[in-house]
Amino acid sequence: MAEQFCDNCGAANPETARHCQYCGSLLLFKHTTGELPERTMLEGRYQLERRIGQGGMGAVYKATDSRFNNRSVAIKEMSRAGLTPTSVQEAEEAFEREARILADLQHPNLPRIYDYFTESERSYLVMDFIEGETLESYIEQSGSKPLPLEQVLNWGEQLCAVLNYLHTHEPPIIFRDLKPSNVMISQKGEQSYVYLIDFGIARIFKPGQSHDTVALGSPGYAAPEQYGKAQSTPRSDIYSLGALLHALLTGVDPSEQPFFFQPASELNPGVPKELEQLL
Repeated sequence: MAEQFCDNCGAANPETARHCQYCGSLLLFKHTTGELPERTMLEGRYQLERRIGQGGMGAVYKATDSRFNNRSVAIKEMSRAGLTPTSVQEAEEAFEREARILADLQHPNLPRIYDYFTESERSYLVMDFIEGETLESYIEQSGSKPLPLEQVLNWGEQLCAVLNYLHTHEPPIIFRDLKPSNVMISQKGEQSYVYLIDFGIARIFKPGQSHDTVALGSPGYAAPEQYGKAQSTPRSDIYSLGALLHALLTGVDPSEQPFFFQPASELNPGVPKELEQLL
């Protein structure tokens, strides 16, 4: 049986224990993610095929759903590695918030959610499996060079459509973390589709609130108000969209100089002046 050791007294405890059975101290969660073997069965229905993503806060697997004709799904596993019980609670709340937000949304540029459950002290979110790669990966493979204007405009139109859907939802939803690693690119025939993924820090817009409870976002893409100065609004996502499109058209990473954007046409003569002004 797997064990965990108390940092206070050194005693061995069951892997699932939250308090030391000898001294009563809170135990740090040291579970790891992304280590489940292939063919592992979760919830009695989801059979894992392979790990397709790994990050600081969790892992993502491709799996098949045995109850629905072995359809392919993506399963997101929440990490609790090294977190205190209080931090675990906060992480679980964010994970559940992502599940609740996605469960109420239906849009062609958003993954559908099918299930949410906890098993063996880990939390899982089951959603559409999107065949493709992240925009971040696509940019790296292109050598971080400016991308073709027509391609960027196509993706930009799709992102505008899905952001408009979120912002006109009742109540409005602010994504708050629009960046290359949170956009999936999927090629279907000659058409390229984009999907927003990872709603972990998305929030419900609350009119009248002076500022966000917690400052969250990614440097270079996050709007100034996301640093705790004011409440994030739909305009925060529009700012991030502009930063993202600027990066795609110029090849310049905005995290290198946050809040400073050199005119796009100076870096890429193929960018029309009208689009430059819009950015």
